[in-house]
Amino acid sequence: MNNFILEIDHIFVCTTKCVADALVLQELGLHCSPHLVQRVEQGTASRIIFFENTYLELIWVEDERAFERHAACTGIHTSARFDWQRTGASPFGIGLRSKFVTAKSPLSFRRRRIESTQPDVSVHFAVPNVASLEEPICFVIPNSIALTTSLDASLSAHRQLMSHPLGINKLTGVKVTVSGDRPLSHAISLLCLHGIVTIEKRTSPLLELTFDSEMRGKILDARPILPILLKY
Repeated sequence: MNNFILEIDHIFVCTTKCVADALVLQELGLHCSPHLVQRVEQGTASRIIFFENTYLELIWVEDERAFERHAACTGIHTSARFDWQRTGASPFGIGLRSKFVTAKSPLSFRRRRIESTQPDVSVHFAVPNVASLEEPICFVIPNSIALTTSLDASLSAHRQLMSHPLGINKLTGVKVTVSGDRPLSHAISLLCLHGIVTIEKRTSPLLELTFDSEMRGKILDARPILPILLKY
């Protein structure tokens, strides 16, 4: 498992602006970055919560027309994932980064240019995974925009972003509950095989995040506002 070249860079949850503004995760003891991330081309915006080795992103549709245009062109974000309570689609996404700069992804992904201030920034998606709405979407990002490149623990401002009243530091486990009985795509199956994520099938989507190897033996539940369970 330790020789697998990919690791989790970040995880996103499709939600609404009202839910993101409710700050339920802050009430549970997490520190949320005060800056909104605007993706004009995609028609989305998001709030981010940073940890030592990853970040959690709450993403919502900000501009319906831009979102529909982008979805029609790429098929990446679909309204079904944002309307997951009704459609049964997974509202989760898993962004992956390479552990090594020159490593070649073991997954057969399709390259897609993304909106960025840097030239030629592309994200790679696995087509069968994108088409399987019941499972979390997964994708590989370039190291130039990975968390390990942009976050510097030696800077006090960055340390503050990763400092949480709850006292948690490092993500050590991810379990995603999916609905439906369809076989998992090759991309998700490979991540499961190498211990990157655990997939469990139930009736409703749920994201279980374990921090610091669950040393304190505590659980915090953000439901019903967000389908997120924190273990630490």
